[in-house]
Amino acid sequence: MSQAVKEVAITIMTKMNNLPPVSTECCIYRVPEKFRRVNAEAYTPQVISIGPLHHDKTKLQSREEIKLRYLKEFLRRVKADLLACTRIIGESEDRIRQCYQENLIQGSEELIEIILVDAVFVVELFIRNHYVEHRDENDEIFCKQWMSNGVFRDVLLLENQVPFFVLENLYNLTAFRTAVTFFKLSYEYFKDVLHGHELAGTRFQVRHLVDYVRALQLPSFPRGVTSKLAKFELTRSAKELHEAGVKFRQAEGTSSVLDVIFRDGTLEMPHLVVHEWTEVYFRNMIVYEQCHHEYKYISSYAVFMDSLINTPDDIDILIRYGILENQLKSADDVANLINSMYKEIMRESSQFYSSQCEEMNAYSRTRWHRWKAAWYRWKVILNRDYFSNPWSGISVVVAVVLLVLTLVQTACSLMDTYTGDARRLFHRH
Repeated sequence: MSQAVKEVAITIMTKMNNLPPVSTECCIYRVPEKFRRVNAEAYTPQVISIGPLHHDKTKLQSREEIKLRYLKEFLRRVKADLLACTRIIGESEDRIRQCYQENLIQGSEELIEIILVDAVFVVELFIRNHYVEHRDENDEIFCKQWMSNGVFRDVLLLENQVPFFVLENLYNLTAFRTAVTFFKLSYEYFKDVLHGHELAGTRFQVRHLVDYVRALQLPSFPRGVTSKLAKFELTRSAKELHEAGVKFRQAEGTSSVLDVIFRDGTLEMPHLVVHEWTEVYFRNMIVYEQCHHEYKYISSYAVFMDSLINTPDDIDILIRYGILENQLKSADDVANLINSMYKEIMRESSQFYSSQCEEMNAYSRTRWHRWKAAWYRWKVILNRDYFSNPWSGISVVVAVVLLVLTLVQTACSLMDTYTGDARRLFHRH
């Protein structure tokens, strides 16, 4: 064996021996390139950086002053001084590093400073959101709508996170903890994107804020997952299902947008508001699921919605029945948004709704259901256009009677003509 071969073996062995253990704390990921290619802006902070992954972005450096002002006000509230807060972060440095997928390049001092300043900013942001009286007169975020909206968007990004336990530890230094938990405080900040979900009293484990909003959207009742070996077939579009006899109804008494039910020919879906934050909100939850979770509920919902929506006509049907609420410019914008979220998601992610899709496809293939739907649509048109008031109804009846009489008269004339011709032919012979 040559010396070169021995050296290579030693080098590889050294690298293997120096591998760090796989951390069970890992939960904050870089967005994989295949997702970023579809819409990089949906994963990139535009106004403010939170945590170490985007801290060095030049265009975000001007916001560091805002963070320091928030830190100054936070320190005025708490019972501990800056040194004590710094110690809290320093004692958790190893655990904090393990929460990030990649090895952080920052040294201890730099990382502790970033985490402390950014985590305090989020805590103070949530406090000021909940307690309006604690906002400064010239608050640089809440006094500027564009700034408030931009920060809200950036806090929803997967790459813009600090561990949840850090936020809670710092919040627990304040007197507010006795009145409202940080769990509840977080809900108050995000409730506009949680689609009516009410925060139950049960506390559950949360790793960061994207994990928090995802957990609050999980199905409110257990659902089975189809075997991975089962063939999955996307459902028809909303318009095709409607024409095939499927009825649509807004679901009531549910706290999760994922609670989709198909029974007795009716598709029941919770109300979904599509607004300026919808794409960022869903995309970052989807990527987090793809990187971290075995059961990809949000991803499944995105695939299911994509199969329902192909054109603005599908959007119009869902809006008509109270399932969608469009706060964007047009139905085209909503259709494009929902269709683009499907890209790069593995088809297996959609198995959560496979049984509903199979049942709807089977229902829509039945001719009797299609005939009933066609008759119902004609009935609606007649009622709307011809029987909307008594006079139009009478005019339709008169027209029908005249049509019948005309047909009878025509038939009688044809019969008389036929009989006369027959008689003349008979006498001629």
